[in-house]
Amino acid sequence: MDAGALQTHLEALERALLDPAVRADRARLDGLIAEDFLEIGASGAVFGKADVLARLPGEIGVAYEALSMRVQRIGADVARVLYTVRREADGEARHSLRSSWWRLDADGCWRMVFHQGTPDTGAGTI
Repeated sequence: MDAGALQTHLEALERALLDPAVRADRARLDGLIAEDFLEIGASGAVFGKADVLARLPGEIGVAYEALSMRVQRIGADVARVLYTVRREADGEARHSLRSSWWRLDADGCWRMVFHQGTPDTGAGTI
């Protein structure tokens, strides 16, 4: 996959994981997230795949908007996606900086293996 196609593909996967319909669908989440997945949330909490599959389908009233997404291929089977996200819940909007690592698995599917969200202090841009 060339750089442009990879950018388009991984951006679409990241945006899918922010879509309320996908977040509510345990089977779709399961297919996008690797078995050895680890997340460090903007809150500082650490989650594995089982935590995400249990938590996200019950999320209600939260909207996400991804901004300024950038994909960097790290190796033949690994890529990193950096972006800013706007999260709105209970009438309050917050911004965070996001980093996701994706791996091309043996079945030919890209799956997220790591994700970190950090509150955006405005001190820099991605």
